[in-house]
Amino acid sequence: MSKFNLARPGATSPVTSEARPTGRTFEGGAGYARTPQSELFLLAVTNMVGEHTFYESAGQRDDRYAALVHRTTLADPEWTARFLRWLRTEANMRSAALVGAAEFAKARLDADAAGMSRQVIGSVLQRADEPGELLAYWTSVHGRAVPKPVKRGIADAVRRLYDERALLKWDSTARAFRFADVLQLAHPAPAADKPWQGALFAHALDRRYGRETEPPTALPVLRARAELMARPVEQRRALFDDAERARATLRAAGMTWEAVAGWLQGPMDAKVWEALIPAMGYMAKLRNLRNFDQAGVSDAVAAQVAAELADPNQVARSRQLPMRFLSAYRAAPSLRWGHALEQAHDGDVGLAVPAEVPLYTWNLAGYRYGHAPSGTPHRHAFGGLTDAAFRMIPLLEAGRDTDWPF
Repeated sequence: MSKFNLARPGATSPVTSEARPTGRTFEGGAGYARTPQSELFLLAVTNMVGEHTFYESAGQRDDRYAALVHRTTLADPEWTARFLRWLRTEANMRSAALVGAAEFAKARLDADAAGMSRQVIGSVLQRADEPGELLAYWTSVHGRAVPKPVKRGIADAVRRLYDERALLKWDSTARAFRFADVLQLAHPAPAADKPWQGALFAHALDRRYGRETEPPTALPVLRARAELMARPVEQRRALFDDAERARATLRAAGMTWEAVAGWLQGPMDAKVWEALIPAMGYMAKLRNLRNFDQAGVSDAVAAQVAAELADPNQVARSRQLPMRFLSAYRAAPSLRWGHALEQAHDGDVGLAVPAEVPLYTWNLAGYRYGHAPSGTPHRHAFGGLTDAAFRMIPLLEAGRDTDWPF
């Protein structure tokens, strides 16, 4: 009796649909309805929130997304909680994760269910501007009354995320909810292991209400920024005559390249960029390749930037979506970036086929109905055009069933 030379069924994937058409696509073709979890997954990983797609208005799309979060939260809150954390921390879908967490809390509140909302809210808030972003969404959709689980989740994130550099980067009059507004709504106590945070909270309130005072000694970054801003404009460019000194001074004052551009009140020339580049993050370098070329950054410095952009470890840590590299390639006017961007991207598609032939389809917009079935052997749907999706193909072809990526 044969043990190894046997026909094996194809592997399956978690995005599943009805085996037969149950509706129509927007073009009138046969449409395959998915399970709520599958529909939510495909919509979330392609949903920028508040943006139109070819077949759906922004309002229709956002309403469908909120309704799906409510359905999955009521049916399986543990799955939805894991999914939303993954959506923000691994899939890097910021707005969809924040909206999803707010709607998770609303669904639990409406169902009079205790627990989980605080943890879900805290899990998706990963950047210091996001507590204010979530409050802006909540108050615009659900009103000014903010329930305690939402406040507590925001307070947890504030203790983790608010520091001097975050205040300088994200707190401005352009925000409807400034740091002080978040503090007054969520009432976070300073973290026990951050003795300076009480002074930071007090200073944020002073900034908000025009009580501009000298930052206390507990906030050295804010004091260094105040000193730098007091320097006469005509003396500011001289700082870059010594690149090392410039980097140390700017680092101490929490100056990003955007802040330097405004502080100089003039063009960013090669000398300025070459002083800034070593301290810039991966995404900042990727966004500014065109500016580097226009300023005339030297080939030696450009070669260092290109090497960093192409480094597989740095590509992985940067968590950039593949399309970012294509956008950078199209924006950069010179050819000295092309190979590095290609390397970075690589480190990071007929339906009338027999049933036994594997068929992989990409759902790039998250519409309700699929144009083909999925979730059965040889029929698979991926959400979003990412490197992670391509890595799933050899696993499926090796006959390994795959589960949700969270």
